[in-house]
Amino acid sequence: MVNRIKLVFTENRSWLFLATTFFFLGYILSYSALSSDPALFNMLEETAFPLLRDLGDRVFSGNPIAGTLILFFHNLTASLQVIILGFILGIPALFSTLANGTLLGAVVAHMANEGILPLQLIIISILPHGMFELPAFLLSAALGLKLGYHVVFPLPGQGRKETIVHIFREIKNAFPAIVLLLAVAAMLEVFVTPGLVRNFLLNN
Repeated sequence: MVNRIKLVFTENRSWLFLATTFFFLGYILSYSALSSDPALFNMLEETAFPLLRDLGDRVFSGNPIAGTLILFFHNLTASLQVIILGFILGIPALFSTLANGTLLGAVVAHMANEGILPLQLIIISILPHGMFELPAFLLSAALGLKLGYHVVFPLPGQGRKETIVHIFREIKNAFPAIVLLLAVAAMLEVFVTPGLVRNFLLNN
């Protein structure tokens, strides 16, 4: 299984690079725009931030095990949607990478606006679980982008049906890695991140 997962990552290096590029493009544009014009936060307060708060309430307001499961299945569902909706020419996967990068940039810019340095924020509240969650998301986005592209342009020497079967075989091989990464990320975000944030706030 490990070899199959490694092969998926190796064969999709260019798609992973593309997904990563769009993700960080969204991050840079969002962070730059919000840093130069804080008034844009008002728009986010009406759109993206309420959704994040609602998810946070459901994850952190009750039993941590239940919260971990809620977060895990939320992220797993989002990852599967990014992959499967790749059928639509890869557009949902492309939009999702930009949107998630934009959201991360907005969160970091918001915390910076509140007086918390972005580097400290990333290390304390994002990096521990993000180092597992982000690769799972980017792999999902890469497979969605690849699926969308090759629905139009089949793999060399293969028909469209053969190409789709081949990509879904890759998705099947990648799925255990995505599940494992998201499970670890959810546990860290629920059981570890809150304690790190509390310690940081007490010492600053």
